[in-house]
Amino acid sequence: MGASAALLSAAGVIGAVVAMMVDGRRAVAIAVVFLAAGLAPTAATFGGAPGVAVLGACAIAAVLLALAGSIAGRILPWLSGLDPTIPAFAPSDRLFGPRSSRAFGAAAAIPVASWVSFNVPIGQITTAVQGLLFPIAYAWTCGVIRLLVARTLEDLAVGVAMVSVPTGTAWLLRSGADSFPGAVLACVAAPLAAFVAGWLNGRGARRTHSRVEAEG
Repeated sequence: MGASAALLSAAGVIGAVVAMMVDGRRAVAIAVVFLAAGLAPTAATFGGAPGVAVLGACAIAAVLLALAGSIAGRILPWLSGLDPTIPAFAPSDRLFGPRSSRAFGAAAAIPVASWVSFNVPIGQITTAVQGLLFPIAYAWTCGVIRLLVARTLEDLAVGVAMVSVPTGTAWLLRSGADSFPGAVLACVAAPLAAFVAGWLNGRGARRTHSRVEAEG
């Protein structure tokens, strides 16, 4: 094990917290990039360079697909627009708004992830990785919480990405060098969520632009 558990945990927690709190039309791509960066040390510890490559490819694919989806949503004439950033309920600036709920969830996820990291079996290498599962468990738990408190389609897409990337990393940790196909398959959901969010953002921007032109 090259890196200490504390270093792995710190990197994973930072990435998960940023992903938990990020908002806006580029939230999914930003969340995937930070999660991949935060979990890269863990992936390197258990999967080596190929493990890091899986997360790096996931982050790059998320950025590119989000951009491609946004461009396609703006230029393709079919399908009506749907803005994924419009809240389903409650004003975004209220005291107990979305970020307050997510901040509380991020704090509540710490003891959950700690328990998981010391008590959940990890295949044949359980004793070797005991406690080192924390950054993965924390990011995954934060993703589930973000799904539960989601108020917009963008929030849902970020939550899907936050569950997908840690799941792929955990697959590397569980099975070692033979786990790359499964890890890739688990991580695919993150770029797809980025593409869908980009597409909806592009369609929403197109609809807004069309309405402004009509009113003008």
